[in-house]
Amino acid sequence: MQEVLHKRENGKIPKTIIVAQTGGPSAVINCTLAGIVSRCQENQVKVLGLVNAFEGLLAGNIVDLSGLDAETIQRLYSTPGAFLGSSRLQLTASILKKIPYLIKKLGGEGLLLIGGNGTMFAAHIISEAAKMENTALQVLGVPKTIDNDIVGLERTPGFGSAAKYVAQAVRDIGIDLEAMKTFEQVRIIEVMGRSVGWLAAAAGLAKNHPAASPHLIYLPEQPFDENEFISEIKRAYEKYGFVVAVVGEGVKYQDGTPVGASPFAELDNGSRIYGGAANYLADLVNNRLDVRARAQDLTMAQRCFKLSRSPVDEKEAYTIGQLAVNAFLDGCDDSMVCYGMSEDTYSLLPLSDVGGKEKSVPTAYYDKHTKQVTPAFLEWLRLAVGDWDYSYLTLRDIGYERPR
Repeated sequence: MQEVLHKRENGKIPKTIIVAQTGGPSAVINCTLAGIVSRCQENQVKVLGLVNAFEGLLAGNIVDLSGLDAETIQRLYSTPGAFLGSSRLQLTASILKKIPYLIKKLGGEGLLLIGGNGTMFAAHIISEAAKMENTALQVLGVPKTIDNDIVGLERTPGFGSAAKYVAQAVRDIGIDLEAMKTFEQVRIIEVMGRSVGWLAAAAGLAKNHPAASPHLIYLPEQPFDENEFISEIKRAYEKYGFVVAVVGEGVKYQDGTPVGASPFAELDNGSRIYGGAANYLADLVNNRLDVRARAQDLTMAQRCFKLSRSPVDEKEAYTIGQLAVNAFLDGCDDSMVCYGMSEDTYSLLPLSDVGGKEKSVPTAYYDKHTKQVTPAFLEWLRLAVGDWDYSYLTLRDIGYERPR
């Protein structure tokens, strides 16, 4: 990628930018929107938001964000979830043909799509559709995903805050379970991540002692073996008297079948969201070992919990929104905007190089034998999470070991 310094004197200024938030929300996606709005105001550019993305475009549900005052922009910055509303509408050939026309009808000279790798794929298709229709339309992808799976980025806006939530939740659940281990001994915690294990791996930040949770971490990138799982649970229980195991929701057997394979949602675009791995594995432990096990799904809180926001994540999400407007003013097209070496520079990746592709957890970040993340991963993760509080007390800290 070649780094670009934004041209302050850019000649023609586009009249209108259209912006949409797509896919799953995050705790900081509105920081990005706030960055876009504030930079547009600085450059006297009108910015229109699509309510529920392309569903809103098709229905004519548009909101003008140009006149937001500073206090309102700050409230937007502080709001989790997707302010404009999201959508997973399947973009059929007929819809794709309409999108450039409808955007131009609104006076838009460009489209900023805030989303993940699926959104980047859609952005590229829309860019190609505009060219096919001979419509002059700049299309830029603005990265966002809690999964951290967009190729070409060190970390993705949304991930740091979700990772902080997961680590905090796993740590506190582990402390709770250790106190209650005479009643319940095993907790299987399911974490988001259909194909990649960045969030499941983030649970490793909670572990500051060999006996502390998580005792085991299972990533979707690694084939899952039930017999090995049961042996590892048994071994950890015999050693510590309680076990916290973290599983990515997308864990799969060697043949690719999802663990606990029952889709709980089928999207309009035909794809399925699987869940239930933790429930299935807790039942497996209850049936095969003489312990009490319970499943716990961290649910949607991991992607929208404001109190776990990472300050690093907030700043980067806001900055990427501002850089996207810079890139737009510079005439960039059919690209995903990436951070530069400073807040005044950005770089670009062709949407065709990132759309629909996934960045997996590197093997150097995970030890498949111990089912733990490596020190190299934790060092990298701390840069995304920022401040982290280890100040808590257990009996072992004052020299007492609980009976097994």
